[in-house]
Amino acid sequence: MIPQFLRDDYPLEKHLFLIPKFALRLIGFYPESKLNTPLLCWAFFNFLILGYGSYAEFTYGIHYLTIDMQTALDALCPVLSSIMSFIKIFFIWWHRSEYKHLIEEVRRLTEAQSSMKNMHIKRKFFTIATRLAALVLFFGFNTSTAYTVRLVISNAILYLNQQDIIYETPFRMMFPQPLLAMPIYPFTCILSHWHGYITVAGFVGADGFFLGFCFYFATLFKMLQEDLSDALAVNNSKNSRAIRCEADIVSKLTDIIRRHNEIALLMKKFSSIMVGIVLSHFITSSLIIGTSVIELLLFSGYAILVYIVHTCAVLAEISLYCLGGTAVMECSEELALKAYCSQWYDYSVRIQKMTLLIMIRAQRTITVKVPFLTPALPMLTAILRFAGSVITLFKTAI
Repeated sequence: MIPQFLRDDYPLEKHLFLIPKFALRLIGFYPESKLNTPLLCWAFFNFLILGYGSYAEFTYGIHYLTIDMQTALDALCPVLSSIMSFIKIFFIWWHRSEYKHLIEEVRRLTEAQSSMKNMHIKRKFFTIATRLAALVLFFGFNTSTAYTVRLVISNAILYLNQQDIIYETPFRMMFPQPLLAMPIYPFTCILSHWHGYITVAGFVGADGFFLGFCFYFATLFKMLQEDLSDALAVNNSKNSRAIRCEADIVSKLTDIIRRHNEIALLMKKFSSIMVGIVLSHFITSSLIIGTSVIELLLFSGYAILVYIVHTCAVLAEISLYCLGGTAVMECSEELALKAYCSQWYDYSVRIQKMTLLIMIRAQRTITVKVPFLTPALPMLTAILRFAGSVITLFKTAI
């Protein structure tokens, strides 16, 4: 049965940041949540669990790197995602006031446009953003759960074969020995399992924010295009009616220019607070994908399913950034094309000048500006190529 929020008739006002809101509220880091002592304690607890869990995974992987390569990679593969989630949560908390402001501005701008055409555009883009973010949540949740199920299955097999159960956590972590012995072991295992869900909530929240903002800005650009086409669609040129029509068109074009400048300013602010998250994610994404595929080649049995789901989650995660960046670029560029294809040349000189200014301004493509890279589909190709090089190098080394 399809969840209600994935249907086409789901209320538009509930779509806005639906998935990242759910994920970040789960761990206490959603920017619009009211700060109080219980929330701060819960957020600090989750941040501490994620930080220590990442340290324990990294220590375990480094310890076994010269002993057993396969075991070491089994710890180092998920730890890259955990560290990235730790960084993303930190930046979201650090810029929570800026995120809150951007959310409020996007909500205000999208709600202000309520024509039938604009409502159709909002329905299309909002639904796509929610479904793509839900896809990452689905793969992330299944990946974290699969690690725990793998431990349960392996210990169940040992128990049925009357062998000693291995006291280890779902994610391979280096813990003091008392924490891996009864009666504390179940509590340690539960914390390790929750550590996986915190990781998922962190990257779903951050990646969902990026995708959501990009698609919502793309929605605003699309609505600008429709309003521009409507403003220049009809040309009345007689007597006082023409004067009133020209005044009305000038007013509409002025509003379009104002909104375009406002969107550009918001995109600039959005880029400034997403630099750390996007840059660090793109730098490590090739290593995460490469390590996941290497683990997929090394393992057998049920572990293969774990890393198939893990690889799908990582690919879906990086695809969100590229799809979001591409959507903003294309919708921003199309505004100039819409202005050019209109009947702007049939109007007065004043309207022609205003339309030409819109064309010139729209030719400066608005993108998510990150040093050294641009989140777009060509970047996804480059990342996959580098990941393939990592896999080839590893296979040659072994």
